[in-house]
Amino acid sequence: MNRNDAQVLLQEVMDVRDAVIQQGDALFNEWNRDGMREAYTHSAANLAYYMAFRSQDMRTLQEKLIPWGLSSLGRLEADVLGTLNAVVRTLAYIADQDVEDIDYRSSDSFLERNQTLRKNSDELFGSINAGRDTRVLVTMPSEAGKDYELVRQLVASGMNMARINCAHDDASVWTGMIENVKRAADDTGHSCRILMDISGPKIRTRHLLTSKRSPKLKVGECFLLSTDEAMTLPEGIEVALNTYVPEMIAKISVGQNIKMDDGHIEASAQQKVDQGIICEVVRTVKSDGVKIKTEKGINLPDLDFKLSVLTDKDRKDLDFAAKHADAIAFSFVKDVEDIDQIEAALLERLPQNKKHLPIIAKIETPEGIRNLPDIIQRAAGARPFGIMLARGDLAVEIGYERLSEIQEEVLWICEAAHVPVIWATQVVESLVKTGIPTRSEMSDVVAGSRTECIMLNKGEYIVDGLKVVADILAKFDDHHYKKTAMLRSLSIAKNTLDRKE
Repeated sequence: MNRNDAQVLLQEVMDVRDAVIQQGDALFNEWNRDGMREAYTHSAANLAYYMAFRSQDMRTLQEKLIPWGLSSLGRLEADVLGTLNAVVRTLAYIADQDVEDIDYRSSDSFLERNQTLRKNSDELFGSINAGRDTRVLVTMPSEAGKDYELVRQLVASGMNMARINCAHDDASVWTGMIENVKRAADDTGHSCRILMDISGPKIRTRHLLTSKRSPKLKVGECFLLSTDEAMTLPEGIEVALNTYVPEMIAKISVGQNIKMDDGHIEASAQQKVDQGIICEVVRTVKSDGVKIKTEKGINLPDLDFKLSVLTDKDRKDLDFAAKHADAIAFSFVKDVEDIDQIEAALLERLPQNKKHLPIIAKIETPEGIRNLPDIIQRAAGARPFGIMLARGDLAVEIGYERLSEIQEEVLWICEAAHVPVIWATQVVESLVKTGIPTRSEMSDVVAGSRTECIMLNKGEYIVDGLKVVADILAKFDDHHYKKTAMLRSLSIAKNTLDRKE
């Protein structure tokens, strides 16, 4: 390596920097056409620069930078332009070139790059107890409305935010939960906020009609997805189900894929009939079949459809949440139109003293992933904002084999946007339900420690599960290494920029 090599590499990095500024500024200006809150403009600009940077494959450039002892650009998410500037200035010194017009980021400012994300996390989740940086969100079981001692144990054991799932219970139970959380926070001296999770337009099984004693579905068996309120069993069919969204069943075509109960049952649409569509089971998680239940989710990954992000029930629940919640989560957010609808509903309901109430978008669909940068800038541009990575429905929708790849992309993009992330779905599920953890569950907690919050669902051993997770998080905070990511192009970044051309 010699000075000429450094000069060539400097020009290559300068070209990348120029392209990032040009494309990033254009994207930011598009996002800011209708204005955004002043507190978020810097973060939105950084996200725009990151989209421009990640729209190209940077792996060859990374490999060229590493031998010079320079940043390989694998950790530039929090400050894209600042990192590029630092690399340019350092290379310029080596190549004996004058780039004095480019700001050199100091080591002090390098340490401050993540302060915006920490501030945004505090704004969303509240300040955190000493000992760890990652918060823990816990879903309240129904008994939390009456069992104060359970709630007190959760708060004392490290619960930073209590999740009330509006898909279950009612306002009287929710009120009891909130009163118990606030009382426990006062008694223990530990801060704990209230998150109300609006259930959204999830397609769920509503009623079950069967001639079986034990209504299980096995591979090769057929069942009816009915569009009727009053169901009947076609000849040769022993199980019929209807849903809360019958119009979706009418849209299914023969050959399309149907997944039920978080993917525990997979079926293929076989025949359209007057009552709906007959489906054949092609896979179940258990060899002897899976028991059919009501109130279980139905996913239609092959069907391109759009439901309103807020149902009539959601709007009623939102009336309550607007008065009592510290933050509100919304399910199945797919695009900026959903954010606009949510924002309009909030403006109608929020009292003046809560007009800046934080919200969280649950990302559960391919559309939500594809539109993630636009969703972030629209929502965070209006109010404090976070993302919930809802890995259950997301895995069913995009396929389990793609989940690891996609969740990494979401974490990178949210870090560039300075937006907090909640790591959700089946975290230490075996431990919480049976009291016995698995090795993979412990590894999942460590993976989730890269986010700002981990969510635990309810179970008989939830207090034990919370203590284990809090202990792991506190210990892992002592390990601050990060593996450099190899920066191939991101399809999300390319799609975002392509839509703006």
